[in-house]
Amino acid sequence: MTATELSARFDLICDKVGSPYFTATEKDNFFNTAQLSLVDEILFPSKKQDRKDVDALDFSREDAFQQGIGTLVRTATVTGIASTTSKITFAQVNTALGTGTVYKVVNFLVQAATGSTANYVSAKRVRTITAASNVYKGLRTFNTATAGNRNAIYTVSSYPSGTSGTTSLGQIEFYPAAPVSGSSYLVEVVVFPRAISTSAPLVNPEIDPMFHNELLFRALQLAGISIRETELYQSTNLEQAKEQ
Repeated sequence: MTATELSARFDLICDKVGSPYFTATEKDNFFNTAQLSLVDEILFPSKKQDRKDVDALDFSREDAFQQGIGTLVRTATVTGIASTTSKITFAQVNTALGTGTVYKVVNFLVQAATGSTANYVSAKRVRTITAASNVYKGLRTFNTATAGNRNAIYTVSSYPSGTSGTTSLGQIEFYPAAPVSGSSYLVEVVVFPRAISTSAPLVNPEIDPMFHNELLFRALQLAGISIRETELYQSTNLEQAKEQ
């Protein structure tokens, strides 16, 4: 569904309940809020996805991730600058990405051996580096004598705020620190989707078309709350109840 089609269907449904049309800017706000909420739900499934019709191995969630927001997944190679480096800022990741701004970190990978620029292994995500490093510091890591650096750990200490991700930049902390200057890391991230625009220049939704109807539905829910239109508000909540 294009941005123009989204706008037209939005107007059509709102008009049928006797509500005035929203401006293009207002509709864009609804659409972009709805789009980001869908990205969040795909990344962090809500409780309603724990229903019996969800397979035990969670293949449905993986399918939704790959097909729903696969176009938003990026991989950046970031180089450590010194042996004491133990964090990478989102500003560094954004620069390495070239296009797009970090929204959420999916995975953090370290070199499989000191100096390797071809083979990487996933680091384990932990709640805090300070607490977890006390457990992991006794393990041999970044050592070619081991079978790769499978003991490396990382955490995201903060995330950007604001829809553009530029209000405040976060960082990734990891342990142990870069072993040598020039050590590289791979950061897999989901970037912020481009802002939908229903007026020139038009910008279509970046999430997969399989979620476009849901995007429209959520935008209408936001509109119903905004205008306090009883008929629209009740009808959207009724549809939501059916999906529980």
